Amino acid sequence: MAYRKTNFVPNREINKTGAANYEDVYTIIRDNVDQEFEFYEIEPAVVKEIFIEPGSLPIVDKLPDYSVYGSIRARYLESQNRDDIIEEYIKPLSSHMVVYPIIGEVVNVARYGDQLFYYTPINFHNKVNMNRVAGATRDTEGPKPGITKKNRQFASMKGDININGRFGHGVKFTSNEDYRYPVIQITNGQYNDIRKDKNLYFPHVQNINDDGSTMLFSSGELTDKNKIIIPAAKSSWWPTKWKTSILGNLIVLNSDSLVFNAKGRKGDLHLFATRTIGMGANHSITLEVGKAGVINLGESDSTNPILKGVQTKDLFEKIFFTLLNFSNALKSLPEQPEINSAAEAMYDSIVDIEKRVLPKVFSKTVYIIEEKRNDFVESVGQQPLARVTY
Repeated sequence: MAYRKTNFVPNREINKTGAANYEDVYTIIRDNVDQEFEFYEIEPAVVKEIFIEPGSLPIVDKLPDYSVYGSIRARYLESQNRDDIIEEYIKPLSSHMVVYPIIGEVVNVARYGDQLFYYTPINFHNKVNMNRVAGATRDTEGPKPGITKKNRQFASMKGDININGRFGHGVKFTSNEDYRYPVIQITNGQYNDIRKDKNLYFPHVQNINDDGSTMLFSSGELTDKNKIIIPAAKSSWWPTKWKTSILGNLIVLNSDSLVFNAKGRKGDLHLFATRTIGMGANHSITLEVGKAGVINLGESDSTNPILKGVQTKDLFEKIFFTLLNFSNALKSLPEQPEINSAAEAMYDSIVDIEKRVLPKVFSKTVYIIEEKRNDFVESVGQQPLARVTY
């Protein structure tokens, strides 16, 4: 609430008698009008309680009262004593951009209309994890300084705009190295920089490869090594120039795992590129479809099915067995030297193919599923089409 602060208390001779002269009158007026008080419309208050968890909310008609969600109880630092408390609920000034304080932090409080509101916590210690004042009551259930002490504000450049969370996350609106092109970097989870152990105020230097999760929006040319992603799998397609710089408009996602999920009943996932789509993995790449689904390569209505390796090999072995028996029969024909010679050559060729070539037809990289249902026929236009699902 608004308060007055006394800066100057005049020291007068209260027992002085007689008529006042000009100088006496001027001194009295000057002391009382010019220098006695300073008026403050906004007063700092230390947070004593915050209503944000269901168990902390007041109960109205046997239900938690969410109308006071995010409100606090606090004590004015100037106009109240240590054991006093403001009896009103103090709401956040904005419901769109809210920084909820923790118990022991100090916020500025002002009255607008008949309601008290609080601003963001005052940055007494220049730390992002907490700015609790000395001697304040500690919150035994809230954030612990020992756990969050290495969460720091981001190392920045001139002109940057940062949103720093308490728990190692944040957004930095920055630029490339020569202050020409916009860059946005979202970080969730700061890596353990040993420089933080030596300096309690050392800022966090964002690193796209070491931080927990990063989303980077870049433009122009970016040569900062901390923003150059290192692919998790080797790829001959990965541009060599990207090992030292990023050029142009680019969005990079980096985390331990990524999940893209189109959850609607008719949900689709679309990936498009004007030139190339590159995919790489150190272990495996799996494409799966439902029981009635198909995997189309080339076009969405592709109709030419691929061959199944095991079944194709079995087919060739049966053909070879038949041809070997046939060539054996031809080799034993009496008085037919030309046929006998041709049959012998065919037999040797088939044996060579069966032993040397056929075992190598299987890919060691690409595999398809064993068919779990019979081939089915579906109509495409007026033409019946046999389609096999793998």
